[in-house]
Amino acid sequence: MATPFGQPIYAEHEGDDPTQPAAAPEAEVLDINDPAFTSENIEINPEVDAYAFPPPPPDGRYRAKLKLSPRENAAKEKVDYLPAVWGSNPPQKVLVTGVEAAIIDPSGTFEGYKVYDRQVSTFIQREGSKVTTVLSFLQRPDGAPWATTTSKPHNLVAWMELLKQALAGEPEVGIETQWEWSCAACGEAAKKTGEKRPRSITGMHKFPQFKGKFSPEMRCSVNPAHGESRAQVRIARFLKIADLGKK
Repeated sequence: MATPFGQPIYAEHEGDDPTQPAAAPEAEVLDINDPAFTSENIEINPEVDAYAFPPPPPDGRYRAKLKLSPRENAAKEKVDYLPAVWGSNPPQKVLVTGVEAAIIDPSGTFEGYKVYDRQVSTFIQREGSKVTTVLSFLQRPDGAPWATTTSKPHNLVAWMELLKQALAGEPEVGIETQWEWSCAACGEAAKKTGEKRPRSITGMHKFPQFKGKFSPEMRCSVNPAHGESRAQVRIARFLKIADLGKK
């Protein structure tokens, strides 16, 4: 690992060469005759498919830890946010980032499951933006919201930097999730022809059922050759922690 200019390099052990990488620990040699391989019987459950992905959390409200999810620019570099032009009449120059929410589930079933909104932007709609909405639901360490109706105006970069600051500590927030499905093959075909891509299907209850449970797998109805693909779980909206139990 490179060190800052002028900073001394110390060896961890006497005789080590500090300019060379440390030797990797020797791998443990396993013996096929080890009793650990023959002393325990393992029962099987024919109803369990070890190749199956675990089911995604059902549509609902959850408590979650929120953090920034960097975007990728044209040079394939990870950046905190990107510039873009969205909308019409008139088009808006905006900044776009993503957020990642890790679900907090006391039951343990969906603990740590990650849900995303990769289109959190400064785009103004209905007198607000996703950035300011998220900030209004997050609390500072003193309990005050990061943004209110009386917050002073900021430029776009300042709003994004404020969001970065608010998410640095991975604060807790309420989220409402929703299954979303779209056919990637149809999307690629539309991109090549310049046509509008088919609308996504949103909402768990629009998915097929299997053994009485909703299945996240769905087959393309436009072109059967595209086969099946799996739903993504997205953040449909944010909520204040205090509002999680409300209808």
